[in-house]
Amino acid sequence: MGKITEREQRIFDIASAEWELFQQVQNTGGRASCQDDPDTFFKMRMSQWMVYSDEVLQSYWDDLQSACAAGRNPIFEKYGYMMETTYPEEYAQLKDSLPKPSEAKKELVEKLVSAHLVWDRWMLEHYPNLRKNGRVLTAGEDSVYEGSSSESYLRGELLTCSERTLTLMWEQTRQACDRGENLLKQIIENETAFYGYQSLEEAEAAHA
Repeated sequence: MGKITEREQRIFDIASAEWELFQQVQNTGGRASCQDDPDTFFKMRMSQWMVYSDEVLQSYWDDLQSACAAGRNPIFEKYGYMMETTYPEEYAQLKDSLPKPSEAKKELVEKLVSAHLVWDRWMLEHYPNLRKNGRVLTAGEDSVYEGSSSESYLRGELLTCSERTLTLMWEQTRQACDRGENLLKQIIENETAFYGYQSLEEAEAAHA
């Protein structure tokens, strides 16, 4: 086994910090089953952070450290923001305890969400069997029964990031779009590799 690189260690450290924060989240319906599944959690979170630049990783790591130092839990905040469309009454009681994003932050978040929706629709068209195992696509599909969509989940998560991290994410996303790259595809390629598949095509066929 090769030596772990500094970048790989940072990605693992980020996922580990997120896992610890996730353990502290109290769900109104009791402890969620995914809170007892570290294997899936680490595969999903590390797959995501693997696509981002070292600058994004460092900035997000700083965000986590700052939040913890201030007594905040960004994972709790993420799920709080997500409740706006799935549990609006509970969200109304909770929203005043959530950090209020600046207009600049909201603008960055919406640009990132829009780019990811384009990528997600592409995945739905080209890899429908893999995509059907995920969340519903848009916020308009959010409900108590369906849960939060990919759009609402991403929006909630991005709102917990600093403007610096979002700016770096947007720059990388903009450049990827200019090159015709799909970062979401890369994330899912990472996920399927963790599960032993050699390609997205192999994973797609296995989920047919």
